[in-house]
Amino acid sequence: MKNQRMLDELTELMRIDVSSGQETEIAEHLVKKLEQMGFAITRDEAGATFGGVCGNILAVREGERDGVVCFCSHMDRVPGGIGIKPVEEDGILRSSGDTILAADDLSGVAAILEGVRQAIESGKALPKLEILFTVGEEAGLYGAKAFDVSLLTSKTMYVLDSPGRIGRIVNGAPGRALLEAQVFGKAAHAGNEPEKGIDAAKIMAEMLATMETGRLDENTTSNFSHLWSKTCEAMNVVCDHAILRGEMRSRSGEKLDRYEAYFQSHCREIAEKRGARVEFKRENTFLPFFVPEDSEMIQIVTESLKEMGIEPQINGGGGGMDGNIFNQKGITCVGIATGYFKNHSTEEYLHLDDFYHAGELVARIIGRIA
Repeated sequence: MKNQRMLDELTELMRIDVSSGQETEIAEHLVKKLEQMGFAITRDEAGATFGGVCGNILAVREGERDGVVCFCSHMDRVPGGIGIKPVEEDGILRSSGDTILAADDLSGVAAILEGVRQAIESGKALPKLEILFTVGEEAGLYGAKAFDVSLLTSKTMYVLDSPGRIGRIVNGAPGRALLEAQVFGKAAHAGNEPEKGIDAAKIMAEMLATMETGRLDENTTSNFSHLWSKTCEAMNVVCDHAILRGEMRSRSGEKLDRYEAYFQSHCREIAEKRGARVEFKRENTFLPFFVPEDSEMIQIVTESLKEMGIEPQINGGGGGMDGNIFNQKGITCVGIATGYFKNHSTEEYLHLDDFYHAGELVARIIGRIA
């Protein structure tokens, strides 16, 4: 009965059309559900910080006993999530094939709702409950960046937003920084006197072709996918300005700095050799975080999982999440997997047994909070 309730709620949420910054309809839907469970709602203006129209939802239910616990998931989804038609087959939930499923992160949203509902239905005295549903996570963790953490009583947060089977606990995630190199060459007529020009586009291509990218070590990566030139439409002009943009990720801030130094040195050497000039920019999107395995909050999850007969698996993630921002703001966070895989693609799928267990796990975590 509870499983069917969870599935019905999840598919109901998936059918609501949502994008980053345009979460209003699903937010209103969730507010009604939370108010029915006795939560007081606070909403902010986070959407305005990145061109959206909806803010974060903070729901608070005062406790009947000591303690406080906070759960978080995001309401938005990546592009390709309009008109989702969930299909259940052999314990797996997929989309009809032409959209994403949005189990990232609606499986987290629904698991939190169900876990809290089960805790309330138990009739036991509960600690103070705080639920944060954020906006703009997929667009750049914007909701988390805008959220005022002073509104929270809890100093820890369980973020149900990680791929993998139930039992996976994400205790670390990489930081991410954007890198840019602008190459300044010299324009010339491409037909009459190309030898008088300095081709910035060709120099940029040489930089990328000879640069170390991809998997740099077990927890460091880089990728450069934005190549641009303001003279790209003028076929008869030697390109005089080109831009190379990409990202680097690592669980080590030192390695991020080291790669940036390599990136600049590599690009500058090629530019100078070809008679060009290069300028650089760096923008930190989010910082890495790490929570020790012996921390109290991880022990609460591992003990709850073992009670359910599930073996915990503690490891780091490869992508960023709201937890990166909140750890940076002084709220200790870990990620919890809810059973989804191949997120951000039309092949996304969700193990329903894992999803159902995620709801139970939320209820058990609540029960363990002192």
